[in-house]
Amino acid sequence: MTSASSLKVRLLLAFGAVLILAVAGPGLYFGRMITEESRTEAATSITRELHTIHWTLKHLNAPASLPTLNSNINDLARASGVRITFIESTGRVILDSATPLGSIDTLDNHASRPEVSAARRNGSGTSIRHSGTLNSSLVYAAVQAPALPGLPPGILRIAAPYARTEAFAKRLYGNTPLVLGVTFCLGFILFSLVLRNMNRSLQAIVTVAGELGQGAQGKRIRVSPAREFDPLVSAFNQMAKRIEHNIATITTQKKESEAILNGMRAGVMVVDGEGKILRGNYALEEIFPGIHAFAGKNPLEAVLITKLQHICEQALHNRERGDFSQISTQIEVGSGRYFEVSVVPVQGEKTLGAILVFHDITEIKRVEKIRRDFVANVSHELRTPLTSIKGYSETLLSMPALRDGQEGSFLNIILRNANNMNKMLDELLQLSRIEARREAIDLRPVDVPASIYSAWKSCEHIIAEKNISYENLTPRDLSKIKANSEQAVQVFRNILENAVKYVAEETGTISVRAEEDAESVTVTVTDNGPGIPEEDQSRIFERFYRVEKHRNSKISGTGLGLAICRHILLNHGGTISVVSPVPETGTGSRFVITFPKAE
Repeated sequence: MTSASSLKVRLLLAFGAVLILAVAGPGLYFGRMITEESRTEAATSITRELHTIHWTLKHLNAPASLPTLNSNINDLARASGVRITFIESTGRVILDSATPLGSIDTLDNHASRPEVSAARRNGSGTSIRHSGTLNSSLVYAAVQAPALPGLPPGILRIAAPYARTEAFAKRLYGNTPLVLGVTFCLGFILFSLVLRNMNRSLQAIVTVAGELGQGAQGKRIRVSPAREFDPLVSAFNQMAKRIEHNIATITTQKKESEAILNGMRAGVMVVDGEGKILRGNYALEEIFPGIHAFAGKNPLEAVLITKLQHICEQALHNRERGDFSQISTQIEVGSGRYFEVSVVPVQGEKTLGAILVFHDITEIKRVEKIRRDFVANVSHELRTPLTSIKGYSETLLSMPALRDGQEGSFLNIILRNANNMNKMLDELLQLSRIEARREAIDLRPVDVPASIYSAWKSCEHIIAEKNISYENLTPRDLSKIKANSEQAVQVFRNILENAVKYVAEETGTISVRAEEDAESVTVTVTDNGPGIPEEDQSRIFERFYRVEKHRNSKISGTGLGLAICRHILLNHGGTISVVSPVPETGTGSRFVITFPKAE
């Protein structure tokens, strides 16, 4: 409404300015021209009259006296309707038809009069000015008169009223404001009528635009305010058609997206850039009944799961830094229901922040629990016969008759395999406890160089046996990590033992380095062994998994060491990964271990 009123005022002001220029300008111009022409015509006319009177006076009979000459001038002035004045060369008035002869001496000296001065210089002169004597505007004409009968050489001047021309100019200029006022009023009335009709047409456009903005369908502008608006009307109708087409397309895509989302078995939650819930599918409603009532709230307010809120905030924080990688975690919903939550930040969208996908892993968790319980039970059950086998083998080997013969070699094989089996059972039980977290972890500040040294001491004998090179480049002033001391040593020991197993004798090298950042300490263990094929790198941290080309070799191992390392680090909030081959050498492997810093 404000914009329309402003446009109307601007148009009225512009129209008024044009009207002033169109009326007042030409009026003033033509008035000035008329005035100048009138003045010119008056000067020309009185000049002709002056020459006539001059010729008449020049051819009069010589007068007997000055009074007679004054009487003749008066008669001539009355007959001509002009005022006749004779001025001698010094400017003194001798005769004046408008002044009695006895009062001539009271008149001012006329030498400075414009027409008299011009006549003295040029022979003749004219002027138009106000006469104080007659109290009116007069037009004057003067000419040199050196030879008039009965008069000395001087200036003959006549004056005629300028009232008619002046009155006409006054009427012209006096009526101009009235003419302008009437013209303005009529012009504004007519222009307002035109503007009102145009405003009605424009209001129809505004109404259609507003209805389109509210989602109305089929609205078009039927009548154009003027021919100049035809391109605008055509463009507007085309825009309305495209909007309807786009709305239809978006509606169809929205229905398709909702159908796809609601058809998914996995729950889907969409949050905005501030972490507020926007929407979810049917599967999410089944996981969290009533979740749709919490639109606009944080996930923590809706489901009361702190881990879910933290992972959502982390994903949005990564999004602000330009990191759009997926983040995953596992949560427990209710009693005995487990879900793996994958959070993917949305790239290039301002309104959308991230998408959370909930995969039901309850059955997987149940199977894992059964497997862990089975492994633990079998391990316990196998301990008794293994203990018996080991005890009897050691007893038999203590007998000289059996120790030195072929029976002794058999007994040594039985004892060695029993020891290997017993070690495997110990690692299986330890792995089961770590996975189940049945034992509380005592986390304290742990010195990394001391832990690495302890791990090296436990592997020193096998390093010496293979005569390989070991290099520890860990700085002594490294920050402490938050960990269980025994489990941290076990992680470093398992990685070192694994490296020692696969490097070649005599030429093998193992180096340990460490660095830190604001939140964590990273330890790398690098060797020059055969390396790990790329297709095996994602599975080496699984239990019992061994790289295929080493499966039939003489390298011993249970296949549980790296799995134990992975679960220990998961419980500590750390990570473990492998790089193979090492970029600097093109061979070997590098294990990267990260522990969080102690507070």
